Amino acid sequence: MYTDINNLIALLVCNLKFKLPILSLGEEINYDIFVVDNDADIIFIKIVGHLISSNSSLGRDLICIQSMDGMLMVFEQESYAFGRFLPGSLLPGPLAYSSRTDSFITVSSCRQVESYKYQVLAFATDADKRQETEQQKLGSGKRLVVDWTLNIGEQALDICIVSFNQSASSVFVLGERNFFCLKDNGQIRFMKKLDCSPSCFLPYCSVSEGTTNTLIGNHNNMLHIYQDVTLKWATQLPHTPVAVRVGCFQFSLWLNILHKICKYS
Repeated sequence: MYTDINNLIALLVCNLKFKLPILSLGEEINYDIFVVDNDADIIFIKIVGHLISSNSSLGRDLICIQSMDGMLMVFEQESYAFGRFLPGSLLPGPLAYSSRTDSFITVSSCRQVESYKYQVLAFATDADKRQETEQQKLGSGKRLVVDWTLNIGEQALDICIVSFNQSASSVFVLGERNFFCLKDNGQIRFMKKLDCSPSCFLPYCSVSEGTTNTLIGNHNNMLHIYQDVTLKWATQLPHTPVAVRVGCFQFSLWLNILHKICKYS
């Protein structure tokens, strides 16, 4: 996973994490490796980035990893900070972090978009076992309370946070039949019904036009570009796209990075 917030690349392979700072040409590229936990449940999805939280050390990265049983594990650099089970979690869903609201946003098994403040997660009663969340419901310990929810009525494939600046951000959710754009308080900005089953998507800011575009791939081997709900461009691909990214990088530097990563694949 690449994050441009702190100019880091992180790759999670089984239970190893590689972190490569992006440096200018000619400078040395260093990376760190650590084992998450050999005895932990299988890791499903992750967020890597600089979480802007008031109780995090300045200049340190926080990493959130979600396991197959729905537990969120937060690491500060290589140190384990805390773990929380989300209420009613059955299976892990898409997960994203909003730096503007300092919140984790996910889509639950109930087909709801849910937002949890980092502070609420950090100060809730520690849950290393699912049974502890049931005890919290009975009043023992500080309960984990959701900030807001929105029922979208379908399972979500992916979720992404896009912002031009710290004054406004949008939450994009790719569903099985629709994609949604939400305000960071859970209100719907717009939604678009899709003609084909989507396979991947990527919202990105168009600085020149001052708008947010969305790349959406589907299982008919098509790639569409939408500006809000308006289709701007489409192309036929020789295969089904499974991931799309927009990048501007120095070619020789990235070849060096990919070479280092592939040696550990």
